[in-house]
Amino acid sequence: MQNAERDNLIVRVAEILKEAGFIVSSRCEARSFDLAARREEITLLAKILHNIDGVSEEVARSIKRAAFCLLASPIVVGERKSDLFLEDDVVYHRYGIPALNTHTLYDYFVEGVHPYVYSATGGLYVNLDGEMMKCARERKQLSLGDVAAELGISRRSVSKYEEGGMSTTIDIALKLEEILDTKLIEAQEFLNPEFEDPFPPDIPETGVEESASSLEGYILRILEEIGFEIFRTAYAPFSAVSVSQSQKGREVGEESERVKILTGISKYGKRMIKRARIISSLSQVTRTKSVLVVNGNVKRVQIDNTVLMRKDELKRIRDPEEFTCVMEERAKG
Repeated sequence: MQNAERDNLIVRVAEILKEAGFIVSSRCEARSFDLAARREEITLLAKILHNIDGVSEEVARSIKRAAFCLLASPIVVGERKSDLFLEDDVVYHRYGIPALNTHTLYDYFVEGVHPYVYSATGGLYVNLDGEMMKCARERKQLSLGDVAAELGISRRSVSKYEEGGMSTTIDIALKLEEILDTKLIEAQEFLNPEFEDPFPPDIPETGVEESASSLEGYILRILEEIGFEIFRTAYAPFSAVSVSQSQKGREVGEESERVKILTGISKYGKRMIKRARIISSLSQVTRTKSVLVVNGNVKRVQIDNTVLMRKDELKRIRDPEEFTCVMEERAKG
């Protein structure tokens, strides 16, 4: 029953995103994110499940790692938190990832209606435009003490609101707007397409975890020796994002283009074919290339847009330029 509910929820989320004009990937069938989606410059990695408490800290970290590598915004979409339904037009958080229900998702992406409320320990809160609040208070010739007395809170709290350093409850915010006759509640901006810090404290520089198998570790070390920068992932359909510097622009002194390759590693078999198709779908959405390094004999050179490369072929490649040339030749073929 729970699996059926989750399947229906994933279908519903995909329908909403498509209606909003997103290109949506096929379902990933992995513990990490379930769907990738892109509309113009917005890329999403969505984890979808009935109860958002089902997202563990480890899985959340893996989703954020993949989002960082792909300059995407991670989101969780669900219906419940513990025993309660998620409220409409409220943003929740699960280990730093914004979480919302399908109603809020629809309003935001299809209708263009921003949520204004977020959930945190103790209840529901809003953010205030502190600069607008100060201007409105001074225009009405009210002191900090006057406003504090009207609200029944401390003068220090009012000062904190104006400094933008403190959120408040919905009741206090609405009363403030009434006192100052000004709209003060700010919309929630929950999309984070790029981290300011290249490696935030909760995302280790060397990857989320060590490679899941000796085969993965072996292949990724070869790619590093070839000259790729490797960003390992966990629980995703691909094992890593391999980043190279393109030759384009180097001779004319321009900044070289960074080529991102979704890199899967697999033994030959039916699961390999399915995985290659999922990675291909993800690469189309995220505007990256995709390759699957295969341990074993494989006659095909490509599945959808994913290039297949044997492990023994990889060992003969000298640098990233040769690697990308091989990929381009097989893609053309």
